[in-house]
Amino acid sequence: MNLGTKIVIVGVSASGKSTFARKLGNNLHLSVTFMDAIMWKSGWNYIGDEETVKKLHEVSEGNEWIIEGYISKGARTFLFDRADTIIYLDYSRITGVVRYLKRWWNHRNTPRPELEGSPDKFDWKYLKLIWNKGEAISLNKFLAEVSNQDKIIRLSSPREARGFLEGI
Repeated sequence: MNLGTKIVIVGVSASGKSTFARKLGNNLHLSVTFMDAIMWKSGWNYIGDEETVKKLHEVSEGNEWIIEGYISKGARTFLFDRADTIIYLDYSRITGVVRYLKRWWNHRNTPRPELEGSPDKFDWKYLKLIWNKGEAISLNKFLAEVSNQDKIIRLSSPREARGFLEGI
């Protein structure tokens, strides 16, 4: 399977995009750009839509990259067009909730590597967003508009994702 050298990994919050991207990057020897590292300054301070889109333009002008995370709406069209492959981690709501709770617990005092200075905070509203798969509505709409549907790989469970990575 040829994934190309420009890959976007998307999915709802807490679906495991960062972990999947690290493993895929190691397997393919491609650098990974984490959206959380682009979008957030220390202490969960958002840099803004305009700056986020600008940084994504810069990263995606290269010939080899993996970009993972929540892709802001202003960047989805050009980023999805530039990508050779779009991998969508489309897991169940239970998987998302369990992963969110586990991530929050593990990183409530120590930030994740891609979020220096920003320990995870528990948030009921965020948990509800994950349970309702609120982000998936907009994401599914954008993915349906991708001109080349063959470049979208939808993985529906962590088991399927593991098998995918093992097959590379």
